Amino acid sequence: MIKKREEKRVPFRKLIICKCGDEMHPGFTQDVSQHGIGIQCMHRPENNRKVRIALAIASDSIFLDGVVCWSREFAGELEAKPHELGIHIPRPPSDYLRLVADCSDRAPVRQVPIYEPLK
Repeated sequence: MIKKREEKRVPFRKLIICKCGDEMHPGFTQDVSQHGIGIQCMHRPENNRKVRIALAIASDSIFLDGVVCWSREFAGELEAKPHELGIHIPRPPSDYLRLVADCSDRAPVRQVPIYEPLK
């Protein structure tokens, strides 16, 4: 059985650089939470691989050391679409936690219709 996510994800779209070993790949964030970040990237590192994410905020950058927890690839007509990756950040820096808090404060409340199945 899959464990339910304990931390709220907040939509957040920014340019990132994902460093995996000696390689660097551009991508975008999808969402953020206190100990994780969802990204889209053309490169797909294997699960449990350590990565470093450089997140550009205003004129500064936040550097996040994390581990790839999951990845999603697309096939067929969607094969050219970037891979989606879930990165766990075990020790998030304080500037990242502030960013997540700011995003949470600005995020619209999502109304879930009664008939929509829980995910």
